[in-house]
Amino acid sequence: MYRLVTSVWRRPAAVNEERTIVRLINSLFVGLSFAVIGTVVLVSVGLIFPTGIGVKIAQGTILITALLLGLCVGYRLNTSLVSSFLGRRTKLADRLNMDDNLSSKVLDTSVIIDGRIGPLVETGFLEGEIRVPEFVLSELQNIADSSDGLRRRKGRRGLEVLNRLMQNEHVNVRVCSQDYPFVKQVDRKLIHMIREQGGSLLTTDYNLNRVARVEGIRVLNVNELASAVRPQFIPGEEIVVEVIDRGEEIGQGIGYLDDGTMIVVENGRRHIGRKIRTTVKSTLQTEAGRMLFVEPAGENPRWEK
Repeated sequence: MYRLVTSVWRRPAAVNEERTIVRLINSLFVGLSFAVIGTVVLVSVGLIFPTGIGVKIAQGTILITALLLGLCVGYRLNTSLVSSFLGRRTKLADRLNMDDNLSSKVLDTSVIIDGRIGPLVETGFLEGEIRVPEFVLSELQNIADSSDGLRRRKGRRGLEVLNRLMQNEHVNVRVCSQDYPFVKQVDRKLIHMIREQGGSLLTTDYNLNRVARVEGIRVLNVNELASAVRPQFIPGEEIVVEVIDRGEEIGQGIGYLDDGTMIVVENGRRHIGRKIRTTVKSTLQTEAGRMLFVEPAGENPRWEK
């Protein structure tokens, strides 16, 4: 008997203290939950049956039973319910923060100088925060102060684009002070920044595009977007073209679409300076862009005349 009593007395001391605390917290948590449910049930009983001693005894029995049942069930649980609840909330918050970071866009110098980022952001197609690092602004300022006239105009245009975006109430633009003094190149600084803080790189720089993709960074290239949204033409479709120059081959004329696509007009040299209806013959995709080959509509080929 003595051994039995001492073993029962020592058993709680042998149990892990943390597990005991977890069980007590679980017991309290589940007990209160069951008590709330019991309260709802006893209120319902009071509404259904007329008030009396029997009803009050039943209500008290329901509440005490629910509380004791909850305490027992909670104490049998080894996993902390509070930690699980808070853990799920933390994971959800981390996921939301990660989504916010992924939806943010980091601008490099080339896409600011390009100028198309302004109208693109203002249309609302780009969601999330627009981040501009201070080291990008410094490089942009150096370009705007360049002695070369063309570079100076590009830099100033980029500063005007940023200024217009910051004044737009519907666009969320933030200047980041994060810098990496141990890294000299701006492109490498951008890669380090996106690796640490998340987000997507918005650029028109072909080489930076390739390097960033190799580094596993999500890249949004404005040139690729412009190429993707260009109108698609099929052979036999008619379009109106203004022939503005002569082509390389005999009899060819050259024109351009509004998006810059070059159009080669067969037998179109004699139409230079005029707008004519043409029929699409074929398309050619090159590294420099897309080309359309057309011929004047309603005319026989020159070699058939």
